[in-house]
Amino acid sequence: MAKAEWRTLEELVLKIQKGLAPAAAVEHDKKIIGRITGVERQIDVWVTQNIGQYSMSIAIDCKATKRPTDTKCVEEFHGLVKDVGASKGVLVCPAGFTATAKKTAKHYMIELYRPVDTGDHKWKVRANLPALCDFRGAAISFGIRTSAPMPFAIREHVAYMKVFDKEKSALGTALEVATKRWNSGDYPTAPGVHDDLDIFGDTETYVDNGYGEMAPVRLYVGLEVKQQLYFGNLPIDQISGFLNVQTGSVVTNSFAVGLLTPSAVESTWKRVADVESLPVKPVLRLIGLECWSD
Repeated sequence: MAKAEWRTLEELVLKIQKGLAPAAAVEHDKKIIGRITGVERQIDVWVTQNIGQYSMSIAIDCKATKRPTDTKCVEEFHGLVKDVGASKGVLVCPAGFTATAKKTAKHYMIELYRPVDTGDHKWKVRANLPALCDFRGAAISFGIRTSAPMPFAIREHVAYMKVFDKEKSALGTALEVATKRWNSGDYPTAPGVHDDLDIFGDTETYVDNGYGEMAPVRLYVGLEVKQQLYFGNLPIDQISGFLNVQTGSVVTNSFAVGLLTPSAVESTWKRVADVESLPVKPVLRLIGLECWSD
């Protein structure tokens, strides 16, 4: 026999709440004697947790109705919350709530939620996040300085000169080292011009002066960082939480997204000039570097 929908919803809400509050006691189908009525009351999900010298309790009621929950249900639940002495009352209904139910719940300080879960069940959601992809690329220039009292002739591009330390150990070329530093995020990535950036840091560097002698030099780069912005919806593969229908926010401990490639972003997302022009505020901002090849 198939499990009743109301039971499936209660178990889903139980799972979500346990994930949101792992340190709390989360019980299903809790029975409590009412303080006002003196009769046994049933709570779908009962959450308790000690905070200092206080014991907090939350009563959660699940509504597996096909239509939005109405004001009458909110008022009845408010009576249950008072009777069992709960610190907080929460209603969960996948079908949502009527406008008057929302007003009544606000008056009684009852929170209203919809489950947001990508698991295999009737209320499975296909979720996505408005996101901004911020790609950073840079044009690079190379420079060299020396004050050694010897002749100096530049016979090849500075980027391709072989560089050594004072023990004459090879350090690579300026291009090789600068490429690695950019690709690893060592250099500034803020849009704009960045001048006089060290390539080899504090290491004393030497190159051939063009006449077979080693000359001390300082090698540096200049960067012009440019930015490309793309706006789109990032699909969420896994999420488990609640949508607060009164605020529009989603409460969750974590979520997982699938693989996102730069080529997919460039071909399917909308290129935008700035953040201020976006139709909605992005939840995520992803910054990527256009890496250089050696």
